[in-house]
Amino acid sequence: MTRIHEPNRKSSILQAVCCSDGEHCCPSGYTCDVSEGTCSSESEKLPWFEKEVAKNVHCGGKYYCKDGNTCCPQADGKYGCCPCPKYTCTALCSEDICSSSLFVKAECCDTHCCPEGFSCDGDQCSKEEGNVFVAGVSKTEAVIVESVMCPDRRSECPDGSTCCILATGRYGCCPLRNAVCCSDHLHCCPNGYTCDASQGTCSQGSEIMNWFEKTEATTLGTVTCPGGQSECPDGNTCCLLSSGQYGCCPLPNAVCCSDHLHCCPNGYTCDVSQGTCSQGSEIMAWFEKTEATPVGTVTCPGGQSECPDGNTCCLLSSGQYGCCPLPNAVCCSDHLHCCPNGYTCDVSGGTCSQGSEIMAWFEKTEATTVGTVTCPGGQSECPDGNTCCLLSSGQYGCCPLPNAVCCSDHLHCCPNGYTCDISGGTCSQGSEIMNWFEKTEATTLGTVTCPGGQSECPDGNTCCLLSSGQYGCCPLPNAVCCSDHLHCCPNGYTCDVSQGTCSQGSEIMNWFEKTEATTVGTVTCPGGQSECPDGSTCCLLSSGQYGCCPLPNCKILLILQAVCCSDHLHCCPNGYTCDVSQGTCSQG
Repeated sequence: MTRIHEPNRKSSILQAVCCSDGEHCCPSGYTCDVSEGTCSSESEKLPWFEKEVAKNVHCGGKYYCKDGNTCCPQADGKYGCCPCPKYTCTALCSEDICSSSLFVKAECCDTHCCPEGFSCDGDQCSKEEGNVFVAGVSKTEAVIVESVMCPDRRSECPDGSTCCILATGRYGCCPLRNAVCCSDHLHCCPNGYTCDASQGTCSQGSEIMNWFEKTEATTLGTVTCPGGQSECPDGNTCCLLSSGQYGCCPLPNAVCCSDHLHCCPNGYTCDVSQGTCSQGSEIMAWFEKTEATPVGTVTCPGGQSECPDGNTCCLLSSGQYGCCPLPNAVCCSDHLHCCPNGYTCDVSGGTCSQGSEIMAWFEKTEATTVGTVTCPGGQSECPDGNTCCLLSSGQYGCCPLPNAVCCSDHLHCCPNGYTCDISGGTCSQGSEIMNWFEKTEATTLGTVTCPGGQSECPDGNTCCLLSSGQYGCCPLPNAVCCSDHLHCCPNGYTCDVSQGTCSQGSEIMNWFEKTEATTVGTVTCPGGQSECPDGSTCCLLSSGQYGCCPLPNCKILLILQAVCCSDHLHCCPNGYTCDVSQGTCSQG
């Protein structure tokens, strides 16, 4: 007779067998009997074990401490764990006093932890009032918990899980490795099994089991750096590096040091000469920055909007772009939904089909409008949070700072309120000196010039005549301009003006509205026989004709006309003098 054994239910199983119901487990060497709820071996049978959710304190990124510990940031960007709750982390403290009433709330220091109101004093924690001393509690290293990064790069699942898309377009977590994601967007099956959505089961030959429910994936907390081009882990501070890119200081609301490599906790002062952070008499080692992560995006046609990495840009009925939460997706003709690559949209059924396989379709979300700073003249632009500064070529470059000071070498810039020191290659404000910043080239704005050259549309658009005789912009490349002079259809489609639709065989979609084109700005040269692009200055060439100096003539912006050099080939910014012998522009 098989003996039933009742184990200690609080004991842990070091090497377990995970049962197929997804909620229980058995010791190694035992077999799960799902119908009876037991674990069996050749000689005995025992009740199976319920799984428990692991409890940890999330420090930041992949770092976790045990429940009841306090996360303490370290100078290397990692975390240490103080074995008492709500500690002030300093340098050292002893585990046997964690239950002391002293340790109600605490802070983080360099190598150990001290109670609230105490300060780090060598290997002890001291309190001035009453000359009280207590031992410090040593920190341990935080555990790195691996995870599965989902394709959107913005969510993750626990290690051993599989990322599956939910009906919302977000990712969920199937509690199985390399699982099969079921077409109802709610369940999943083990690898090698087939989902039976009608029965709510997973099957492999004659073997049938209940399918598994997905849970929502964890959204990765991030801090978006100025300009929106990079981000740092939650709890970090974005600090500029000497390259002009952003780095991550592993502290919240930190002080960014002027060497562009280190940082200090909030309320501390950077001592660059000593490589320390100070607050009154308290001194600690400063913290190193790490590189920020570039924000992955998909730029939609026309360059005016973007979607998260792993998405597909699909036109909405408004003519703007939306984001389908799938890579290389099929955009459905209702302009609201989409299907995975290789599937066909069934607009009447609201599904995606591929042969006999049918799944619910996916909703699009609105794309993000790309933030930019348009440089004077309107021919180039810089990322949001940058400043346009003239380069020596006369084109604009981008300084990676808002409202920056453009240095006269036409290569560098300084933060607002600082002065450029060209000889030292630095930025100064009183006694504070920091390295200056390099400019990068601005992006030339892509446009489509309409017939006649008097108007233009954004890149990726098509110029279509309006009833006024002026040109409008259809938000599609190589589009078909409809005869009502107000709408347009995608390339290869036919306008049905009576129905207000676009058709291609049996496929019918709503048509698109045109918007007004932009009038092209120009500078007319003296005599009225020639013109230069807006933002340029007309200068006589040796032939007697006019040439265009790529420097502004815009009194509205208080940027005066450029200086035309006597060699009839070159020019200099307003306020500079041409040195024809040296081929340079000088000021003072």
